[in-house]
Amino acid sequence: MQHFNLAYLRRTLFVLLLVVLFNSNFSRSQSRQDTSAEDRISSQVIKLQNGITLNYAVQGNPDGPVIVLLHGAGDSWHSFARVLPLLPSSYRVYAITMRGHGLSDHPPAGYSRADFAGDILEFLEQLQIRHATLVGHSLGSFVAQKIAEQDNGHLDRLVLIGSGPGTQRKRSSSEDITSPFAKLADPIPYTFARDFQASTIYYPVPAWFFEMMVGEAQRVPAATWHGLAASIGAGESLDELKKIRVPTLLFWGEKDSIFRREDQDALLKNIPRASLKAYPETGHALHWERPERFTADLLAFIGSPVTP
Repeated sequence: MQHFNLAYLRRTLFVLLLVVLFNSNFSRSQSRQDTSAEDRISSQVIKLQNGITLNYAVQGNPDGPVIVLLHGAGDSWHSFARVLPLLPSSYRVYAITMRGHGLSDHPPAGYSRADFAGDILEFLEQLQIRHATLVGHSLGSFVAQKIAEQDNGHLDRLVLIGSGPGTQRKRSSSEDITSPFAKLADPIPYTFARDFQASTIYYPVPAWFFEMMVGEAQRVPAATWHGLAASIGAGESLDELKKIRVPTLLFWGEKDSIFRREDQDALLKNIPRASLKAYPETGHALHWERPERFTADLLAFIGSPVTP
């Protein structure tokens, strides 16, 4: 047991060192591009009226068009670390760490899609965010769907990365990935975090980034993983998707190990104003694997005219 704890401590310290080095290098890179404060990313916290405190990163012009980023299961705002430096400083960008993850609060329960969506809707309301582009990856995409279904003016556009219709179905590759969640105990094993993150990637990512995301998965407590297992297993009616009225862009990697082309077709059929961009030779973590192409496509979508 002492040997296990020592090994776990060493890995944790190594990952923390990577995060510190990344933040330091990221800040220096931003400073080289422009010395104005609005160009540099900052990490902040907000306490919601429901008592949950969320950590989030923010960058860019406070008066610019707003982009809100939501990560996948086991991640944090660092999931967008390869995208944030590519976004022009003319945009106001918020990358939120959802409850149960990263440096946000880790309640013992409350991990349904509605719980996550309620947090983000309150975040948007407290910061008086309107006319935003909401971007969600995997778990974050289901939260984004729920937000868009309920939205009353916060959103102009919706972007779903590695998403699906959220309906119940027979045993599938997604269940193969999520079934171990219910069996986890604290501390989260390094091998689970490593294998889970690796299962979402097809095209290689930088080693520093991968190790950082493994560390973020280890930071998520077992109670959150248990809640996610129950939440992912709970299906919803396809009719709910018809409530989404904003233009929606689907990003999907053709080598996605979790969601298939038929899932994208279901989204296209049921979200009234949806379109699809499929990336060949790319897996589930599309924005990790192809950050330059993803960012260019995202900005093109945001810049396109909104038709009634």
